[in-house]
Amino acid sequence: MPMNIAVPVPPVASTPRIPLPERTELAFTGAPGDFFGLVAKGAALILPTAGFYRFWLITDIRRHLWGKTRIGGESLEYTGTGRELLIGFMIALAVLAPIYVGYFALSLAAERMQAFASVPLFLVLYVFGQYAVYRARRYRATRTIFRGVRFWMTGSAWRYAGKTFLWDLATLFSLGLALPWRMAALERYKMQNTRFGDLAGDFAGTGSTLFRRGVALWAMTIGLAIAAGVLAIFVGNAARVIVLIGLLSAMSFTLPIAYVLFRGTLIRWLIEGVRFGAVALESRLRRDTVFGCYLKWLAATTGYGAVLAGVLGSLFAARLGDLNKLEASLAADWSSYAFEAAAVLLLYLAFLLGLGVLKRYFLDRGIWVAVAASTTVVNLTAADHAVAAGEAAGSLGEGLADALDVGAI
Repeated sequence: MPMNIAVPVPPVASTPRIPLPERTELAFTGAPGDFFGLVAKGAALILPTAGFYRFWLITDIRRHLWGKTRIGGESLEYTGTGRELLIGFMIALAVLAPIYVGYFALSLAAERMQAFASVPLFLVLYVFGQYAVYRARRYRATRTIFRGVRFWMTGSAWRYAGKTFLWDLATLFSLGLALPWRMAALERYKMQNTRFGDLAGDFAGTGSTLFRRGVALWAMTIGLAIAAGVLAIFVGNAARVIVLIGLLSAMSFTLPIAYVLFRGTLIRWLIEGVRFGAVALESRLRRDTVFGCYLKWLAATTGYGAVLAGVLGSLFAARLGDLNKLEASLAADWSSYAFEAAAVLLLYLAFLLGLGVLKRYFLDRGIWVAVAASTTVVNLTAADHAVAAGEAAGSLGEGLADALDVGAI
């Protein structure tokens, strides 16, 4: 007769739970009014100081943005000074002056080659500009401190300039299609030479990812131009004019939109690629958020320009109401009009400084705040044991970047 035999069943081992990665939110705590007052005060001091106060203004802006950016319960710290930026600028002028003098001498010695004389100068300044971009980034990194540990950089600024030149050629000859891989290669070089104390940096973003996110924007601009150019080949002269006018009209509308949308795409891609050992960044930045910053800046700039144009228009209308009286008064007392002309010039310079205030407030601060509000640090505890390393870099790169107008915030 069959018997039921109990067979012992081994206990099922429980699957170990994989801990979720730790996430730390970024936040920006600065008040909008504080920043606006800071940049307005700086703009007011630039004219009476012949422009030299901008070095202290840039320093104050960085201290505000860095210091009000909190990672968990701790803030970043910017330790650069306006004096360092001024010294770097003066050294940069001493470096660039012989280049301009040499170019001027060569152009005089070879008058028949004047049509091509600007090409070597452009290439030299272009290379210097890329060199300055890398050196300026190194300066800002070594003036950025978190938890008492500085960021710093290794690598060669000349090598970076050479890589940039070759990648820009590839981008030019590919009609912009190589741009994502250019961005990935250059950002990888910068990040792999960036350190947080003894913690090595890296960049995980790929050109193919950026290409997929931005190819539609390329089609809106360069692709549209190529299609219109091909169409213009196969149509008559009258239709060709219509095609070209339509192309210019379409691109005047699509190019600014594509640029802003691509910038939003690029910022998020750059953030998501940052690595420091096991520390990574995540981003929820939306392109329409960046687009909104540009719309606010455009609206504020348009309103500001309209108000000033109205004021100047009313003044000129009053003065030019009677040309005969104006001519007679000019002959009688031209000094008062010279004074008014100087006042108009100063008003124009003040207008330009006001445009700078709006740009810094709505774009520089606006995008910075948007990035901080949408960024998360993953595994921040992996940086708890980072040991201080590296030395502070000189400010020559910042000076060159300022002199060549390739600087950043």
